[in-house]
Amino acid sequence: MNRSHSHEAHAGADGDETAGRERRSARLAAYDALREKRPDMFVNPPGGAIDILLDRTDQERVAREASELAVAHGFAEESGDIGVVYRDPYVRMLRDAVRFPSGRTGTYIRVIPESDAPGAAVLPVLSDGRLVLLHHFRHASRGWHWEIPRGFGSPGEDGSTAARRELREELGCDTDDLTYLGPMSSDTGLQAGHDELYLARIDAAAFRDDPSPDAREEGIGGIRALPLKEFESMLVGGRISDAYTLAAYGLARARGLLDPAV
Repeated sequence: MNRSHSHEAHAGADGDETAGRERRSARLAAYDALREKRPDMFVNPPGGAIDILLDRTDQERVAREASELAVAHGFAEESGDIGVVYRDPYVRMLRDAVRFPSGRTGTYIRVIPESDAPGAAVLPVLSDGRLVLLHHFRHASRGWHWEIPRGFGSPGEDGSTAARRELREELGCDTDDLTYLGPMSSDTGLQAGHDELYLARIDAAAFRDDPSPDAREEGIGGIRALPLKEFESMLVGGRISDAYTLAAYGLARARGLLDPAV
């Protein structure tokens, strides 16, 4: 390699290193801003098994070690970055530096909803006792699922407001009888925060089983009202696998809110 090419290669390496430092610094700065806004997400509770490392020196050391390990396994160097490593209007993905019970340090990924308002899922029950399910195509699984209306919370909403909004958007119905069933954590190994589950009583005369154009655009291909026994037959047969639907049904049953005779 001649001197000119050597100089260009050295300059390129310096540029890559500078860009890497700037990227890591920006991700940690976003992390610190989130810590200030939502300190509850960074608590190390007494007796907790895995501690988040919040000292910058510890974070940088863990990031270096994680990056070296990632590169050794054929992944990008930035795979070891600590901080907010992804963000969009719906979620943020964090990579935390952590200490495990043995004293070993490493990283953990978690997803935090962009809004601190809870999401909501609602089990619709018609006045004649039938339960309502949506036939929803989900991108993540690339398949169709029978499930209840649900969605993200919007800033400033409480869970009941989100539940009513989801009913209107996905089912085209309103309700004057909304019962809180309980909280739900959809994946405690990955996702922080919780959502809220509700049961809504809906006038059967106001129910329509044809999805609106907006609902179809969201992937809802059909709406079905069915007796409890048929709903439970679908459960036992493995035709309902959505965690929100399973949890809402279980809570509603445990609270005696579903009529077994229907």
